[in-house]
Amino acid sequence: MKKYLAFDIGGTHIKYGIVDDEGNVIRHAHMDTEAHLGGKSIIRKIISKANEVKLIEELEGIAISTAGQVNFNTGTIVAAGDTIPDYQGLEIKKCVSEAVNLPVEVRNDVDCAALCEKWKGSHSAKDFIVLTIGTGIGGGIVINNELYSGHSFSAGEWGYMLVEGEPFEKVASISGLIRLAKMYKENREWTGEEIFTLYDYGDSEIAKAVREFYKHLGIGIANLIYIFNPEVVIIGGGITGRGQRFLQEVEDEVEKYTHPSILKNTRLVLAKHSNQSGMIGAVYHFINRQNK
Repeated sequence: MKKYLAFDIGGTHIKYGIVDDEGNVIRHAHMDTEAHLGGKSIIRKIISKANEVKLIEELEGIAISTAGQVNFNTGTIVAAGDTIPDYQGLEIKKCVSEAVNLPVEVRNDVDCAALCEKWKGSHSAKDFIVLTIGTGIGGGIVINNELYSGHSFSAGEWGYMLVEGEPFEKVASISGLIRLAKMYKENREWTGEEIFTLYDYGDSEIAKAVREFYKHLGIGIANLIYIFNPEVVIIGGGITGRGQRFLQEVEDEVEKYTHPSILKNTRLVLAKHSNQSGMIGAVYHFINRQNK
């Protein structure tokens, strides 16, 4: 059994763990990203943890999933949002590999989620798309069993596409849902869990916010179905903790905006490995890159 150290770099936490060559997460933990300290600080955290783990594990290499647009050939961040200052331009692969003396591969986090679902999801599909719904909305595209990243590594950035004149992730992410809750109910710091709890209890004001959230999510997914004609739409992210109830609510809304002749050939499902998909997909990417 070969072992890999995998990292999944997010804006709040860095998940890390030991993953074997069959995609099993042997053990895992997380540490604070402290994104405000900047990209170089994150790299120092990765290097420190990798050197620590090396002392107790025989590793084949280090697989990294990260937010931002990634040139996966060079392992460089080619573009990044404001969440992590000074992240753009960082040569993660080069920096970590030289410091730890192990091979390193790096890929975008939602691309890694898509690779995880391709490897371990058992969806029986060659053409599918993945949406991750969290603070923002990310996307991954698999066409004929190959991950498509675009000519400049930005395919799937549909959080920026407009839905009723607003960016998709502004109106259909958890951040968007919280913004709506503040508009309709009370201007305080909401969580998605609190909002859905009140929704399930029949709170009329929160119901307006949730209905608007689902409307925008439904329109966005319908548009993606029209563009990609996928066999499966896989939805991941923290919101999927709501389970089958969430999936049914999304399906009901997507049905309103998708032509029946097209929708009947498309399945909506929840991601199988949502919480650890970044790490598992990063290892899949590492193995395939190294085998080439």
